[in-house]
Amino acid sequence: MRLYLVVAMLVLALAAFTQAQEAEAEATVEEKFAVFTNQMGEMGKNLADKAKTTFEDIRSSEFVASSQSWFEQQLEKMKQKFSEISQ
Repeated sequence: MRLYLVVAMLVLALAAFTQAQEAEAEATVEEKFAVFTNQMGEMGKNLADKAKTTFEDIRSSEFVASSQSWFEQQLEKMKQKFSEISQ
């Protein structure tokens, strides 16, 4: 008689365990989507911050400053030549 009780208890425990697993699996799918959404948001913010920092570094670099001054000098030379030609 005790064996029947033990088997019945095992069957009930197994049924409760499988129902808990199904409920947990459904919750984890929702949680996975929530975590994925949060990760994508954080990744987007990090990417934006890195891009902003990179653009600021490029903008303040010596190469860009020297290139800009070179183009300004060339533009001034062209303006002077056009003004000499038009006179």
